[in-house]
Amino acid sequence: MLPDSSDGLGKRLRDQLKASRVLHGVWLLLFAVVVPGVLGVGPVAAPAALLVPAGCRLVPVREVRVLWRGHRGEVVVLVVTAAAIVVGNLFEGVLLGLAPAVAKAAWDASLVQVETEDGGEAGIVVRVLGHATFLRLPKLLDALEALPRDREVRLELGGPRHLDHACAAALEGWAAGRGQAWAASGRATP
Repeated sequence: MLPDSSDGLGKRLRDQLKASRVLHGVWLLLFAVVVPGVLGVGPVAAPAALLVPAGCRLVPVREVRVLWRGHRGEVVVLVVTAAAIVVGNLFEGVLLGLAPAVAKAAWDASLVQVETEDGGEAGIVVRVLGHATFLRLPKLLDALEALPRDREVRLELGGPRHLDHACAAALEGWAAGRGQAWAASGRATP
């Protein structure tokens, strides 16, 4: 354990430790770039012995439980990537880990929110906010289908930052099924 960071000695030790880690990485990179043929002379287990402990330190084993409570998708990406690297190799593992990472990013980027406001006799006002994409179409349609059929509904689409073709077609179909017309706002980008 290093001394308290308020102490000048503790700060110097932390700086030296950080510099030592960086210099160690620089030496390994320099060695691998300048004399790559030497790596092929020795047994394959030798570089693996260097890389496996470093790779194991990259997996936050202690934080997985906390991460699972708040960000389950991150844990899935982490586990898929780590398992693919162990079973296959580093390149294939990273490629296989990218698939759930891209899917999670697309899911997170497609957040849509449906707000309803009961205007009494004027009807119900429904506002769609966020990114209305095909990934969140079931949520959007469920919210619209839950509205009472005997009341007039005004659908305001000024809030979505993006409205893809699938959502636009579904909203047209929903409005036609209710016998109402709708018009997309100019702020959404189809």
